[in-house]
Amino acid sequence: MILESMAYGGVERLSDGEWHLHSRFTQAINYVHADGTLMTFIRYGKGVAPAGVLLSTRNFAKVYDAKRWTKWGKTLLGHDVSILLRRRLNLAPQRGTMPVPDLRDYPEKTGLCGPLCQLDAGAVAFRLLLDGLAQWKSGNPPSWTGLIGMGPGLTPGGDDMLTGALAVLHASHFFPQLQACPFLPSADQLMTLTTSVSCSYLNSARYGEFSTPVLHLLRCLQAGRDPHTAIRRLVLMGHTSGADIVAGMVITLRWLQIRKERPGHARSGNSADIYTGRGDREFFASGRFTP
Repeated sequence: MILESMAYGGVERLSDGEWHLHSRFTQAINYVHADGTLMTFIRYGKGVAPAGVLLSTRNFAKVYDAKRWTKWGKTLLGHDVSILLRRRLNLAPQRGTMPVPDLRDYPEKTGLCGPLCQLDAGAVAFRLLLDGLAQWKSGNPPSWTGLIGMGPGLTPGGDDMLTGALAVLHASHFFPQLQACPFLPSADQLMTLTTSVSCSYLNSARYGEFSTPVLHLLRCLQAGRDPHTAIRRLVLMGHTSGADIVAGMVITLRWLQIRKERPGHARSGNSADIYTGRGDREFFASGRFTP
């Protein structure tokens, strides 16, 4: 039986050879290679993920029980079925200016920083992200000690926040610096710090590849369109994964905005890129981050 994908993204950079079942869910199936990388089959309706193969609901059901695939170029060979990879999607964001979206109507909770409508600027993950951004901007690769792997689940909240941060940076004027100064630890180091599923998403983000819901939100912001539908769709991903990605994007956008508004005041240090010395209230009323 020969099936065709509805779309795929990032699969061409994955290794050929055998891929074995890693984890199976109602909307996605993960397969792992001997080199530790993951490939995900996604049921139609959830967008396309990096290193992902989008299948129709019918075809997803047909391969749901498969435990092993052999990848040869753009063909996946199973026990009694083959999948031909069709319709390659470009999952890299375009670059352009983006405003900070208004999150006041989003009470959904993030995994680490409270509800989206009132992100907690005093949360450990919030501070770690800001400190790492400042360190990276100064030309030093951040270690992200404590943030990578922070939180429960297949994709911990700290990792999702970094995915959101990288999406914004790849879509901003900071893109060239991503080529010059590593933003994430090496792939080998990542494998010792977090889950294999999260490693897959972070490594894709390293290469500038993101899921279609993330790209949709970036495009809405760049085009000046109402981002409500895009935010709502992204927030619905996972338990808190979507909300954590949005939090990482908004914190990074605010960081970029403040840097642009206050040129010449950026200095090395814990938070000199964010604050003027007069305390949180200048930007984060009552210790809260409210775009």
